[in-house]
Amino acid sequence: MGQSGPKRRPVEKRGGSYQPTDRRIRAHQLERQSSGKRLILIFGATVLTIISGLIILGWYVQYYSPPRVKAAVVNDVRFSQGDLVKRVRMIQASQDYRGQAGTGFTDILRVLYNNDIDVSLGPFNLGMVQMELLKQGAPDYGISVTEKDIDRAIKALFTPNIPDGQEITEDQLEREYLENYHSYLNFNRITEDDYRRLAEEQLYFYRMREALSVDIPETSEHMEVSWISMPTRPDPSWGDQEKFINVDVVEQRLQSENFEEVALEFAVAFRYADTNGYVGWVPKGAFPGLDLMMFGGPDVVPIPHNETSPPIMNSGVFYFVRVLDGPKDMENSLQWMDRLKDVTLETWLNDRFEKGTAEGWVEVKYDSEIYAWASEQLWQTAQQHRGDLEGG
Repeated sequence: MGQSGPKRRPVEKRGGSYQPTDRRIRAHQLERQSSGKRLILIFGATVLTIISGLIILGWYVQYYSPPRVKAAVVNDVRFSQGDLVKRVRMIQASQDYRGQAGTGFTDILRVLYNNDIDVSLGPFNLGMVQMELLKQGAPDYGISVTEKDIDRAIKALFTPNIPDGQEITEDQLEREYLENYHSYLNFNRITEDDYRRLAEEQLYFYRMREALSVDIPETSEHMEVSWISMPTRPDPSWGDQEKFINVDVVEQRLQSENFEEVALEFAVAFRYADTNGYVGWVPKGAFPGLDLMMFGGPDVVPIPHNETSPPIMNSGVFYFVRVLDGPKDMENSLQWMDRLKDVTLETWLNDRFEKGTAEGWVEVKYDSEIYAWASEQLWQTAQQHRGDLEGG
């Protein structure tokens, strides 16, 4: 008999279908099924991780990172975009509390650093960088601001005035003060620490203004002048903006028309002049950009009397000046003493900024993205306030 071949394992028949009985084959099938499930789980976990990462990245880019982006530095003090928005909110809130017009949303970068500073408009006209320069320079002049100073300033602002003849207890007055103060903070979404910083800055502003002005003389050389002033940033309430910035047109008209008649059209822009453009006797140094034209210098001849100057820029304003008389030594009036104090402070701030940027301890980041982000935050705040008012 011949040898038979290797025996095969029988295949069992169940339910009309045949399945292998070899354990190794079944194990291989189970392993393939398990691998497929693992791949599905890994793929799902990867997708979830990517989605979560995108959500976190979006949150970081939209909410966490922007407020912390550097906007400016003064020595070891760093200002972020979030600080800038807080500053604008505080300025708007403070001005509204006094019944003045708000700052609007148009000059956010000037709140960071105002390159057309006008100290006469008060501390809110200073940028954050300029205010920090003032604060850091104060110790050199023996100036400091204590917590008690800040307490007194805030209390003076928010304590209601008592009508004549009305009696009120100290406790009631204290309650009304606290109610006014905290209502103001809550409505404008300002923390008490932030507002105290603003009050501190105002005190530094006024004290430094006085300290820097101690050497201003009581008398100085004056010139009698008239002028037409044309701000490079006219007030929107004046109407036609083009009228106040079209310097060339005014210059041409002055060549053929009467000075007083042209001046009358721009009387709304006058700050020191009457409706005909007459200013009076102006001391030297009150408008540094006009001094050479009005008073002359070592190699400069002043403009002849009764002639109109070409447009001359001084602190963001174009001036057409007519010198009528002078020079004459005169006592500085209170109005001009205030002006000279403002100019002294402006000069000090400009010099400190130039020194700081040259030496690297002052840095300002001019970025349109900062403006766009800050504008959006302020717009959202305005919408919330509008809803509060409408709901109330």
